[in-house]
Amino acid sequence: MGIYDRDYYRDDDNNGRRPRRKRNGSGLIPPGWSVSAMLIAANVLLFFANSAAGGALFNKMALFGVVADQPAQWYRCLTYGFAHDPNGLTHLLFNMLALFFFGPPIERRLGRGEFAFFYFAALLVGGVVWSVGNVGANAVCLGASGAISAVVLLFAFYYPHAQILIFGIIPTPAWLAGALFVVYDALGARSGVGNIAHDVHLAGAAFALVYYLAGVNFSELAVGKGRNRKSLRRWLEKRERARKDAASGPSTIPFKSSDAAKKAADEIAFEKLEAEVDRLLLKISESGEESLTEVERETLRRASREYQKRQK
Repeated sequence: MGIYDRDYYRDDDNNGRRPRRKRNGSGLIPPGWSVSAMLIAANVLLFFANSAAGGALFNKMALFGVVADQPAQWYRCLTYGFAHDPNGLTHLLFNMLALFFFGPPIERRLGRGEFAFFYFAALLVGGVVWSVGNVGANAVCLGASGAISAVVLLFAFYYPHAQILIFGIIPTPAWLAGALFVVYDALGARSGVGNIAHDVHLAGAAFALVYYLAGVNFSELAVGKGRNRKSLRRWLEKRERARKDAASGPSTIPFKSSDAAKKAADEIAFEKLEAEVDRLLLKISESGEESLTEVERETLRRASREYQKRQK
């Protein structure tokens, strides 16, 4: 099978639009569902569930300074992002509106899995930063604002000239809106006035900056690590079989151990090539074939030749 026969390269809607990777329902994200939509739904459902429970649910989810130094409570560095001010809808409404408008374009750019990794990592960073600064304090932190800040800033990095309507009426380029957003939080954090967690917002913004500049890809790291482990395991298994065959005496079919080592090395190289092909095809499905560099195109051509050779 050549690389162009793979599911997510072949998938096309026949209207000239770029192909999308096919997904089945066996993963953590149901097929056809948007991560942004699922996050919004989860936040809204938990808000009303908490109201029905008299606030008991958010007491288990929010970040409290008095428990910030207790390892058993560190799960709150993620759950606080799904707990919003129970005294009104404003907090929840503004965060979910921002996620509704800025989440989908970032999700389409990164892919659903990577967007989910990015969002939860931003939540975690914001929660850790707040906890470190408020150990033992009589303070509470709740809301998705840290992750939302990361999403908004990443949008500004990817689409700096997109027009954003501040207050719904003032057209502003995304890069300027992002800069104003950071300045506002920096001034708020410096003054220390009010009940807004400006430090969490700034942590989310800083995380987005690092993610963008460093070109981080959590999905690729996870897949690459798994493939590397698999390659190493297969190589070790092949080497062990070669040792057993060599020790079994003249009754076995003669072979050279160097040949077995070469085959094992070829298998490892092929696994690495497959991992690179998967990355490139995912890149095509998200950004189009024109996004490939000449080196990446040559990698795909070399992989196609290798697949065809193995089919003979």
